[in-house]
Parts: sequence; structure tokens; C-alpha cells
Amino acid sequence: MYSPQMLADYIEQLCDTFRDAICVTDRDGVVVLVNKRHAELTGLPREKMLGRNVRDMVQSGVLDVVLNPRIVESGEKISSVQNVHNGRTVLLDGYPVKDAEGKVVFVVTVIRDITALTELREEITNQRELLETFQSMNAEGVTGNQYPRVVRSQSMQRLYAEAAGIAETDATVLLLGETGVGKDVVARHIHSTSHRAEAPFVKVDCGSIPENLIETELFGYVPGSFSGASKNGKAGLVEAASGGTLFLDEIGELPMIMQSRLLRVLQDWEVLRVGATVPKKVDVRVIAATNKDLEHEVAKGTFRSDLYYRLKVAVLHIPPLRSRRVDILPLAQSFLTYYSRKYRKNMRFSREAEAILEEYAWPGNVRELENLVQGLVVTCRQGEIEARDMAGIRPRVHSESGNDGYELPSIEGRSLKSIMKEVENSLLKAGLKRYGSISELSRQFQMDRSTIFRKVKELEASKHG
Repeated sequence: MYSPQMLADYIEQLCDTFRDAICVTDRDGVVVLVNKRHAELTGLPREKMLGRNVRDMVQSGVLDVVLNPRIVESGEKISSVQNVHNGRTVLLDGYPVKDAEGKVVFVVTVIRDITALTELREEITNQRELLETFQSMNAEGVTGNQYPRVVRSQSMQRLYAEAAGIAETDATVLLLGETGVGKDVVARHIHSTSHRAEAPFVKVDCGSIPENLIETELFGYVPGSFSGASKNGKAGLVEAASGGTLFLDEIGELPMIMQSRLLRVLQDWEVLRVGATVPKKVDVRVIAATNKDLEHEVAKGTFRSDLYYRLKVAVLHIPPLRSRRVDILPLAQSFLTYYSRKYRKNMRFSREAEAILEEYAWPGNVRELENLVQGLVVTCRQGEIEARDMAGIRPRVHSESGNDGYELPSIEGRSLKSIMKEVENSLLKAGLKRYGSISELSRQFQMDRSTIFRKVKELEASKHG
């Protein structure tokens, strides 16, 4: 006969039947129950999880997102994206369990592995999405950064697999990468594959709006708030994006005072127009992008740390074009097809021209490639683009020793310690230039991020010493 005690005796076995991972914590964040699938996803045995506080696991680097405190405080369901220490990306849905008085006593977190799911979906939909991208590129009147979504390289396949999973949520996204890598394209892809796809996608270039106008452009104003203001007032770009996605390009260029205003949006999802006294609620998904190392900017005092941590929820690193050379020719051919049709020409690359394209370092990334191809289509009179037509670019220069131009430091009369320090500093500078952020550099060098951060600070100090 059924009894409550019988259910309690079998609760662990019942939870083990679920395909998704289950983690139950008390209101203080102490783990009281995990199922078998949780151990498979995180790589942490059940006995090491039970009785442990989830905050401790964040500090030790096992996890990077904690839902428990926010759910206990709000009493509402919360979703987020979690990066697990073993490299998996998972989707977290946290639910409060309340007592008779409405007080949250437990938090149940359901964890779904979106890495495997999105890779399968990506494989099925890849050709369809690629066709749609080409169709949009060839449409009349299309302007701007209409980059084809080329995903031949493993790094871009992983990127779009992660982006597909993130698109299912409303989590804030931070896109990192060098200028011209296509952050705008990834942002639009996340929006178009989300449940907000039919709502507005509003792009704000934080670096191009004059500082004296950026407040009213972002947040709007009420009638009569300043001289020359419209008598009807004006909604800002944040309000215009309500229901959809707000893309803040080059967020690292945002003035400090505007960073404070933006922080309010991310904290309370409210907008206060210039001259207004009552804020407005907004429902908007924020995607930010930058080519700067925001951790370094925080250390310099030019970017607010609290805003940085609000933005750093789901982080995607877009690799430079030189590190995914298998994508170069497909991208070049896509741009060639687009601009050939636009200018009513029939153009093709010679084999020698293709070789130059593959060998060039592309410091301007995809944007430089697009501009080059457009210029070639406009200026070349013959149907085949040859090597002599591309005098403006040069392939990478390699040294005779085969070390890509790097020379060993002078060793005469120096200690091994000082020599190795110089080599280390050279590698740090080259790594930061190539990967663009301390987080990505720590992943590539397989070192703890705090160690990389300390070494970079020492390097900066030595420059000003």
C-alpha cells in the first residue's frame, strides 16, 4: 500500500529515470539531491555533490552560474546557460518549491545538455540555413554586413552549435572577437533562431553615436526635457527593441555614465527617459559585442565591473579568420557570387588568386575579405581574377627557420630566468593580439584565467615602469 515514506525511500531511483539532470538544493544553496544524469553531465560523483554549497563550486571553478540565490529572493522560475568545467554547455531551468506560507524552501534545477542537442540540430538544418543566407544576400536592396554563414571549420561549427542552444533562452549574450569577424552576423543569427525572431532586432553602435546624444538615443526623452526636444517626446532604442533583441555593438566604447544607465536596464528591466520621473518596463533580450578585453578594461577602471558581470552570462568567442582558413575560400566565393550579380558581371578566381587569399593573414577579418572582393568585382575588366589583380594584399611572410618570423631573444650574458620571462611576455602579447581576451587566451594556453590575468598585469606594469 502506498505511503509518503515509500515515496521518500524511492525518490533517488525515481529521479534517476529522468533523461535530464536534476539537482535539488535547500534555500541556502546546499545540495540535498542529485540524480545519476547530473553526475554524467558534470563529471562530479553524487557523493561529492551532496552536502556541498553550490556557491563553493563556483569559487572552485566547477560551475560558473548559480540560480539558487536569485530564485530564493524572487520566488520565480529562472533560466540560464551554464558552462561546466568539463567543457559542456548546458541549459538550466530553476524552479522554487514553497511551503504553506509561500516561503521558498527548496530549489529544483533541471539541467539539459544543449551541446549534444544543438550539434544534431545544426547538422540537419545547416544546408537549409545556408541556402536562406545566400537568398537574402542576393535579394535586391540588401545592404550592410550580409556575411554568409560559412561553418566549414570546427571552431565555427562549435560556435553555431552553442549559439543555437543559447537562442532558446533569453540569457544575455556577450560576443567577443576582433574587429570584422562577424559579431553582427552571429547576433542576428541568435535573434532569428529565438522565439523573438518576429520582433525587432535593434542594433546600437556604441562607438559611433556622439557622447552628447547617446543618452537620448538609447533611453529617449519626454516632451520639453531640453531645448530643441520634440514636443511629443521620443522613445529610445532600448524601448524600440522591447519584445525583441537589443544588439549593443562595441559595448566597450560606451561612456561610464551610460554604463550606469545600462546597468539599470539589465538589473530591473526598466528604462527611465531623459526628463522622466517614472520608469518604463521593457522586455528585451540584450546581446553585447566588443573587440576589447573587458576584464582588462575593468582593471584599468574604464569599464564597470558590475556591468561586465551582468553581461557575462553566455559568452561566445568568435575566432579570427586567420585561425579558420578552411572558411576563407567559401566566404570569398560567396561574396564573389553576391557582388557579381549585384554589378551584373560574371567573375571567378584563378587558382593563383585563391592561393593568395588562403595565405593572407586577414588582419581585418571577414570585413576586409568582403571589401576586397567587392573592389575586385568593380575594378577587374576580365572575367577571371588573377594574382596580379590582388597587389594590395600579400601572403604571410615566413622566416627561413620556419618559426613564422619569430626570433629568439638575445642570450649573451643573461640568466635563463630573464630569457624565459622575455619569451613568455612575447607569447602573451602575441596571444592577446590573436585571441582578443584573457578568457580565450587562458583556454588556448590551458592555464587558469587568474594566472594569465596576473601575468598580463605584470606585463602592463613593466611597460610603464
